Amino acid sequence: MEEETKILVTDLVLPIIKDIVAPKIKSVIKNLTHRDVVQLDVEKKLDDYLTLRYQKFQIIDTLVFPNKQTLLDILYEPLTLSCNSYQNPNFEVKIDSYSDEFLPKFIRIIIEDTAGMGKSTLTKKLFTSIVREKKGFPILIELSQINSNNNILTEIQNQISGIGELLSKEFIHNLLSEGEFIFLFDGYDEISLENKETVVRDLKRFIDNNNDSLFLLTSRPDESLTAFGDFQKFNINPLEYEEAFSLLKRYDFYSHHKIAFSLIEDLKNATNETLIEYLNNPFLVSLLYKSYDFKKDIPIKKTQFYQQVYDALFENHDLSKEGYLKRKKFSNLHIDDFERVLRYLAYFTSIENIVEYDKNGIISYINKAKTHLSDLKFKSNDLLKDLITTVPIFRKDGNYYKWSHKSLQDYFGAKFIWIDAQENQKSILKKIFKDSKNIRFYNLLELYYDLDPKSFETSLLYWLLKEFEQFASSNYQNFETSKKNIKSRLENSFGREITISICNSPKYNRSDKPKNDKNVNSKFPEDIKYFNISPNADFIIETFINIDFKKETILEIISKKLPELVNHKAPSIDFQNLILEEEKTYKVNDKDKNSLNLESNFEKINNVIASGIFLDYDKAMKKLNELEKNMSSNINDDFLNW
Repeated sequence: MEEETKILVTDLVLPIIKDIVAPKIKSVIKNLTHRDVVQLDVEKKLDDYLTLRYQKFQIIDTLVFPNKQTLLDILYEPLTLSCNSYQNPNFEVKIDSYSDEFLPKFIRIIIEDTAGMGKSTLTKKLFTSIVREKKGFPILIELSQINSNNNILTEIQNQISGIGELLSKEFIHNLLSEGEFIFLFDGYDEISLENKETVVRDLKRFIDNNNDSLFLLTSRPDESLTAFGDFQKFNINPLEYEEAFSLLKRYDFYSHHKIAFSLIEDLKNATNETLIEYLNNPFLVSLLYKSYDFKKDIPIKKTQFYQQVYDALFENHDLSKEGYLKRKKFSNLHIDDFERVLRYLAYFTSIENIVEYDKNGIISYINKAKTHLSDLKFKSNDLLKDLITTVPIFRKDGNYYKWSHKSLQDYFGAKFIWIDAQENQKSILKKIFKDSKNIRFYNLLELYYDLDPKSFETSLLYWLLKEFEQFASSNYQNFETSKKNIKSRLENSFGREITISICNSPKYNRSDKPKNDKNVNSKFPEDIKYFNISPNADFIIETFINIDFKKETILEIISKKLPELVNHKAPSIDFQNLILEEEKTYKVNDKDKNSLNLESNFEKINNVIASGIFLDYDKAMKKLNELEKNMSSNINDDFLNW
C-alpha cells in the first residue's frame, strides 16, 4: 500500500483506539489481579487489527475479475434493507454509510436473504464505514470458521492478537464486557452441520455475555434463526432497474472491454420477463456482465448464467485484459471432465453444508471425488492449483479455501443430481425432501428445477402433493360447514401445528407467552414462527405456528416455479362475534368439541391462521391427478417401440 494510503488509514484508526477503546483497556487493566498487561501493547495490537482488517475489506473478490484486486468502494452498489415488523412497519434504510437509524437503533439485527443478494459484501461495507466514520470498534467474524475447536472468543483472540504473544482470553473477555463494540457475524447458514448445535449455543452465550454491544447477523433463510427472537429481521430489497444498470457500469471501471452500455441497451429492448429476477439480484447481475462479454447474448435461464461463467473461467477469459489467455491447466483435464470433478466436489461438500476448508479438507474432498471418477487421471494438488488460479472457482484466504460464491456450489451440486446421480437420483431427492433442515438446499433445488423440471415434479412436487392428499383425506371429514371452508382450513393447516391464544389487552405481556403456558409448544421460540393480530384495544389474538420446515422449503420453490398451485394469504383482522374465551389457548385441529370448529367460528379462524404461502386445494389435487396419470402411462415405451 502506498505511504499516503497508510497515513490515511492511520488517521482513521487512531481516533477509534484513543477515544473509544483506550479507556476500556485502562479500566480492564486497573481491575487485573496480576497487572502484567501493558496498555500501549494492547493498543498497538488493536490498532494493527483494525488497520489490517480495514485494508483487507477494502478489496473484494469477484467472479467478473478473478485473481484481480478490485476496490469495494468502486464496485459496491448501495443496497436498501427493509423490515416490516409490528413495531416498525415498512421501515427502510440504505446502506451507503453507517447509519444511526440502523444498528444503533435496533441493537440486534439479522439480515436474512437468498443467495447472491450481497449479504457478505454489505457486511464488509458496514465494517469499513464504521472505521471511516469513527463510529466504534467493529469485529467481523465469518461463522464458517467457528467450530468446537475454535469458538468465537478464540477466533477474536487470534484476530486481535495478530503475530506475537496472544492476549489472554480472560483479558479479551473483560475488554469486550466493557461494551460498545460492534460485532458483525457473517454467514450463519454456512456453519457446518457437524458444528451447528455447538456454534449456535456458543453464539447465543456470547451475545448474552456482551449485552452492551451491537450485533449484526447475516444468513440465507434458516429455520434455526428463530432461536434469535430478540433480533430484528431485515431483508435486502431487490435492485431497481437503475440500480442494476448502475452496478453494470461500475464493472466497466475495471474492464478492458466497456460493455455496460451495449448490455444495458439490450436489456432495455428485451421482452423476456424472467430477466427481472436476474436484474434484482446483485450476484446475478455480475454473472450477466461476465457471460455477456463471453457470449455476447443474454441467457434466459439462470442455469445458463452459471454455465457460461464456468466456460469463461475455464477459457481464462479475463475482462481486465485484451483478448483471451489460453493457459495450460495443471490437471490437464478437458473442460467437460474438469466440470465432472466439480459436480462431485459440489455435491459432497453441499450435503455437509461446508463451503470453506483447510488444505487437508479440500484435498480429502477432491480425493473422494476421484474414487468415483476412476477414468480420470490427475493429481489432487494439481486440480486444487487450477481451482485457485487457472479456473478460479475457488479463492484462497490465508490458509483456507472457499468457493468463490456458494451459489456456484449449489449449481454444480444440482447438476450432479441431474447428470451423475443416475439410479441414486430419486433416493437423493427423497433424502433431501425428508431432511428437516432441507432449507440449506433451497438454492440448489431451485436450480435443479431449472435443469430438470420433469424430475422435480415427479419427485419433490409429487411427494408434497401426495402428503397433502393424505392430510386432506384424514382431517375435517363430515364437518357441517361449507366445502369451501373445509378446503381453506386444510390449506391453512397443512404442515403446521397451530395454537391460538386469546389475551386480555390491558394484561398482555408477550414475554409471558407462551413460555409460561403449558398448552403451547415448550420449544418456543426455537421451533415456532409467531405473529400478533390486534383488532382493537380490548383483546389480542396471538397465533403460534410450529412449521414443518421441510415442507415449507419445497412450497417456497413451487411458489416461484409453479405459482398457479399456491395462494398467498394474509390474516384478517375482522373478528366480530368470535366466540372464544379470554386467557385461554386453543389447538387448531379437527376435534368435534374444539371451540375453533364451531360453525360461527370456523371461517373466522381460517382467516386468523392464514399467513404465508399455501397450496391451492383444487389446483393441487388436479396437478396430483395429472402427475399420477403421466407417471402410470406408457409414454416411455415410445423410446423402445422401434
